[in-house]
Amino acid sequence: MSDSQTTPTTTCKVELLGPTEAAALADEIRAIYRTAFAVSFDRWDKSELGITAFENDIFPRHLERDGFGMTTARNDAGQLVGFCYGYIGEHGQYWTDYVAARIHPSLEKAWLGGHFEIAELAVEAEERGKGLGRALLTTLLDSRGEDRVALQTLEKDSAALPLYESLGFTAFGEFENYVVLGQRRGSSVA
Repeated sequence: MSDSQTTPTTTCKVELLGPTEAAALADEIRAIYRTAFAVSFDRWDKSELGITAFENDIFPRHLERDGFGMTTARNDAGQLVGFCYGYIGEHGQYWTDYVAARIHPSLEKAWLGGHFEIAELAVEAEERGKGLGRALLTTLLDSRGEDRVALQTLEKDSAALPLYESLGFTAFGEFENYVVLGQRRGSSVA
């Protein structure tokens, strides 16, 4: 592993938040989401409809989920430049059920239900490649006690895959253009 994969070059301050603190930052979170994903890949729903769904439905709903936790990053000027959040994923929730319907039942049983689900990791374009995504994700994961973590990328060739793999995530599902990855806690995390 190269130093660039393990040593952050960002000077941003990373902070761990609960749902109340995260809700107080909702406008800033929405702004980061909007700008971070506006430069996303062509297949992601970056339409106004998709962004508005995050702002008005998805994020508020996620704030209410059991085990919600978030990390945020601010630059030296105090501006929010990134965030990562998740919650306890359970059957009956959209993402867990969506993935469960598309993978082998043995994988569904091994990975889904009671897992910590990374819902979003977003970093402003000017802060990418400096280790901030790693810092946000590892700080959040280090605060958790669940034995399994799951997430997905929206692209099979996502630039985030090497980050996730370097942290011990392995693919347990691929469908459409998504890759679903999991990490068993207690495994070596860099």
